Amino acid sequence: MAKVVLITSGAKGLGHSTVLTLAKCGWDVAFTYGKSQQEAVSLASRVEATGQRALPIHCDLFSRDSIQSAVSAAKGALGGIDAVVHNFGPFVFERRPLADYDDDMWRQMMDGNLTNFFWLYRATVHDMRARRFGRFVTIGYDGAGEARGWRYRAAYAAAKSGLAALTRSIAREERMYGITANMVCPGDIRGEDKMRMIEDVKDVRTEEGLRPPVGEDVARAVEWFLREEGQEVNGTVLEVTGAREILAKDSLPRRPEP
Repeated sequence: MAKVVLITSGAKGLGHSTVLTLAKCGWDVAFTYGKSQQEAVSLASRVEATGQRALPIHCDLFSRDSIQSAVSAAKGALGGIDAVVHNFGPFVFERRPLADYDDDMWRQMMDGNLTNFFWLYRATVHDMRARRFGRFVTIGYDGAGEARGWRYRAAYAAAKSGLAALTRSIAREERMYGITANMVCPGDIRGEDKMRMIEDVKDVRTEEGLRPPVGEDVARAVEWFLREEGQEVNGTVLEVTGAREILAKDSLPRRPEP
């Protein structure tokens, strides 16, 4: 029987392409959605067309009880959970200094990006231990593994950097049970490209002469982390950025000659 993965926020964005990619690789998929019921139902149909089972689950990912109910639903319908991909993570698009955050905004960043992964981990890890197999993958941002600061995105950066540390800590604590935990950090993939597959843009070229990055680029990294033979790939933070974030000294302004 196929292994089962639970993906948070799977109906749209990067979660959508991750659901499709993992289904094509032989995983049965349970995924949560919030307001995107129509998209979730449509996506489930696409998964089932590949021959895999799909279970869309309405879930409030800010609620511990709702997360526990989603986990129970996935276990009941699909027989268990072998892997968790925590794709959900609220982001404040408005450029806002940290001093202007109130308690509710701070709590939303922490609960939505970090605390709810703790709830997911706690709800699934004991069954994984009993089976001597489990996979956790979290989604960060470019620089999360280095605790890189982000001006006007300080709360989000703090939550994702904390998530990177939590992911690595789980990797070390659970390794003797055959459980791995890794993080994927996407680069700048925007709008509808998050939901697209490589095939969708094979004939499109950017100014650099390359095809644009799409959600499947990230999903392929997630799939690699989930592989059963991947015991030693553990505690890793992997950036999927196309090397765009690497500083090129020849592109910096030159200092005037003395």
